[in-house]
Amino acid sequence: MKIGIITIYKCYNYGSFYQAYGLQKYLEDLGHQAEFIPIDSKYNKHYRLRKQFTRDIKRDFFSLLLCKKYLKTWKKLNIGKNNTNDYDLIIIGSDEIWNINNKTFVADKRYYGLFLPTKNVFTYASCIGGAKLENFENHKDLTESIKQIPVVSARDFATKEFLSEIRNDKDIPMVIDPSFLIKWDKIEKDVNEKDFILVYTYDGYWGFNEEQIKAAKDFAKEKNLPLISVGFKNDWCDKTVAASAEEFLGYLKNASYVITDTFHGTALSIQYEKQFISFGKGKQKVESLLGELNLKDRFYSSENSPSKIAENPIDYLKVNAYLYEKIGFSKDYINKNIKY
Repeated sequence: MKIGIITIYKCYNYGSFYQAYGLQKYLEDLGHQAEFIPIDSKYNKHYRLRKQFTRDIKRDFFSLLLCKKYLKTWKKLNIGKNNTNDYDLIIIGSDEIWNINNKTFVADKRYYGLFLPTKNVFTYASCIGGAKLENFENHKDLTESIKQIPVVSARDFATKEFLSEIRNDKDIPMVIDPSFLIKWDKIEKDVNEKDFILVYTYDGYWGFNEEQIKAAKDFAKEKNLPLISVGFKNDWCDKTVAASAEEFLGYLKNASYVITDTFHGTALSIQYEKQFISFGKGKQKVESLLGELNLKDRFYSSENSPSKIAENPIDYLKVNAYLYEKIGFSKDYINKNIKY
């Protein structure tokens, strides 16, 4: 079967690649031809690229190296040709395709099920990010379109509630992020670095605040381990690395600890069974994932320091038992609806 995937597949963060490639590879392993429908507009591409460069020579050189790495990594994604319409099935999702507030991409109506070449459509792990139902007040055509999609699923609790409300359906299935559908060892690249704390957060305004930076530094000093920021130029760390998505997996594999506030930084840490500390409290996607896995004790707070968190290692036997069932449920959802 030829399957078209509608998602955000080319962003300058590793999570965008992992969720896209995870679904593509899983479908290919089932024997299907899977490719991404090229929705990315020139605005999207230029906006994201501009955000990488700030006229700071050192940071811009780091961004140039990083962009080159992404261009090579993206070759693993099967991108369809413009105006290709011969799809047997279209899967909408994952990632923040329904985040109407996200300015890094245009809210193309195909994300919402409009103007597709086939009626054989379902969503997989779609997400509204930080958006709310009231943000769609002037976009009723989009919520009306979501109502018409034959089968839908959510990646997190907020999206599940959003779908339940607009579709008047309390039984919206919540499935796992596509990055959990495959094993990553076949594409991970070995790195020489060992005995360090991996930091994965955006740089600048979107990254850690001063209190969190101090907490990370204090923890590193206590453990006598360097902080290595991978993928973003956080100069408060001991080292920053412009790594490819494949190399990031190598760093993750070798890290003694992980400190992150991102959804996919958290998701991949769990898959690699790392002892991680989350600075993502207040971020609904991270809270949804850790709440579902009963891992909210990993959240940093003034009362719950990184040292205190590290004193209570994650019991991955329990986590993996739940994940095994959740991944099985999610794969069954895909397999059943491919035959829709």
